[in-house]
Amino acid sequence: MWNKRKLLLPLLFLVTVVSWAFYMELFTFLTFSLAVTSTVLLFTVLLLGTVVVDGIEAGFIPLEKVPRVVTGSLVAIGTVLSVLIYLALMLARVAPPLPLSFMFAILYAMEVAPLVSLAIVIPPVIGYFLCRGRWRRLRMRVPFWGAYFGFLAALLCAYPILRYPELWFYWGMKIFATSGVLLVLSLMLLAFPKEGTAKAVGLTLPLVGFISWFTCFGGMTLGSVLAILGGACAFSWVPRPGQEGFLEQESSPTEAGRGTKEDLGETVNKIVALLSDTGVETTREWSSRLMERGGESRGGGE
Repeated sequence: MWNKRKLLLPLLFLVTVVSWAFYMELFTFLTFSLAVTSTVLLFTVLLLGTVVVDGIEAGFIPLEKVPRVVTGSLVAIGTVLSVLIYLALMLARVAPPLPLSFMFAILYAMEVAPLVSLAIVIPPVIGYFLCRGRWRRLRMRVPFWGAYFGFLAALLCAYPILRYPELWFYWGMKIFATSGVLLVLSLMLLAFPKEGTAKAVGLTLPLVGFISWFTCFGGMTLGSVLAILGGACAFSWVPRPGQEGFLEQESSPTEAGRGTKEDLGETVNKIVALLSDTGVETTREWSSRLMERGGESRGGGE
């Protein structure tokens, strides 16, 4: 499906624009559901294509780890869709109301959901379509998506007390602790971009995302989803050989120079041997012959 993105993406974008135009004109629950569904579908295709599929094509997501990445992505997306569907059924008085903590999470999520969606989609779209080479090199050197989703999850977990400071007296320490742990884990991915660090953080991020439901409303639902998705991306990240450090290079300049000189010497010896076999006089032989003639001429003069 991603191979036909030149046809699929404009079509999905057109359907999204038309569905929102219908909603603005008719302003009904059906048109709103259609607009939200088309928008979620467009963002889902963009996210999976520019993150998961591009990572597989670039080669820094091994094939044996693809199922884990796909599973984490589908779980995160399925959680969001399930919440939206249940919310629609609740508004239609088909499903019972959610507990108070879940209602708080959905209430806060509705405020920032558009901004979070744009923050997730815009970087990969710009990187994939405008500067793909640099974009891929960045993600090969550091587990970018694990750290980025972790930062967003930490911000969403801290959003309730940032938006409503009076909540600090009730859940301030829990919210601050959860957000701080997510932030530290994300910084570890950038400061120590090793495969072992990525795997450890990849296992810890989903656990913290699950705990966030008991401390800060699941980071307004979206925070826990991003923690799960970030953990899957971090766990599946594998650095290229010699590029495990953010500022490390594949080889030192001394080693590179030594290798170049050795290769050059071997090449020169091969060329000299080839010329000797073919009967062509090399520079070394020509110089030796001139020195012999010079010695003979000096001997005759004496």
